This record gives sequence, C-alpha cells and structure tokens, in this order.
Amino acid sequence: MHNIELKFKVTLELDGKWASNQTTEELVEYIKTRMNSSLGFRGQIKKVTLVTR
Repeated sequence: MHNIELKFKVTLELDGKWASNQTTEELVEYIKTRMNSSLGFRGQIKKVTLVTR
C-alpha cells in the first residue's frame, strides 16, 4: 500500500483574546496536536511551518 502525502497552505483566523495568551510556539504546537488528534489512525502531521503571525 502506498502512502499519500498532501501539502497545503491554510490561513487561520484565531480569536485574538485567546491567541494573545499563547506564544507562537504554543499556538503552532496546539494546532498540530489538534490536527493529529482529528486525523487519528488515518494520518499524521509531519511538519507545521508558520509563515507569518
């Protein structure tokens, strides 16, 4: 069975009140963790890169 790799760019608009209490690293890790949790056994996030904040 072949693994399929997808790459995409997403612009997220976060609640400013919530995001202001987080560091950039915490935001990236939180989003990566939530996406991995949502995917479950179906896939895994290999890399998350922040372009701008």
